[in-house]
Amino acid sequence: MITVNPKLLDVRPGDIILDVGCGEGRHAWTLTEYSGCQVFAMDMDREVLLKNLFMLKTMANKGETNSPYLVLQADALHLPFPDATFDRVICSEVLEHVDDEVQATAELARVLKPGGTLGLSVPTWLTEVVYWKLDKNYSHPGGHIRIFTEKQLKKLLQKFNLRVYNYDKRHAFHSPYWFLRCLFRLHRENSLIPSLYFRWLNWVESAPRSFFKHLERRLDPFLGKSLVLYAQKVSGPVTAAGVAPAAPKHQQKKAL
Repeated sequence: MITVNPKLLDVRPGDIILDVGCGEGRHAWTLTEYSGCQVFAMDMDREVLLKNLFMLKTMANKGETNSPYLVLQADALHLPFPDATFDRVICSEVLEHVDDEVQATAELARVLKPGGTLGLSVPTWLTEVVYWKLDKNYSHPGGHIRIFTEKQLKKLLQKFNLRVYNYDKRHAFHSPYWFLRCLFRLHRENSLIPSLYFRWLNWVESAPRSFFKHLERRLDPFLGKSLVLYAQKVSGPVTAAGVAPAAPKHQQKKAL
């Protein structure tokens, strides 16, 4: 299941790409298929990183990867990379979890090269409001601790000189699944109806092309589970406090 579209992110051969909060690696797997890219898959959870690494090694052994990759454990609030390291950055379904979304966004902007692009996704406002109402455990610490509107997210990105150039909504069929999970209570993972729906959802996801995938794309604008924004970094220093203003003209030095 791919949330951030590599084509809309403008992934090109030779790009250095960071996947922040990569989980088990859904985006990293796809990105390694692009020839000549360097893919860094990063997460806080060691267990999911090991699963990610196993899958990437399996793909490499089958000759299904065309790019080198590195899987590493790190904190999204303190990315262990120099400024302007990456051509593309993906951060999918992470900001709703972190303690400080402003600091996390500042870090994403910091490690992105000027002119580079960011693919950022969060759960849609409508679905989150419904789930929070249905089951209080949905918003527990470690889970989803905040809800974003599209306007709020765009404003946050603009604060760090990340200009949104495209947006999308994805995974409409996942919205009913989480509705059912919350309705039957999240801790009851094996409830019959959510389990049956999940099996059907996996079948749809595994089909190369199907009527249901086409239908889901039609429903995404209305029932999408994820809001995806694509932004480009404009040149300029970036800090946790926002974009530093340019020095007044009389203070600017002439190039030698």
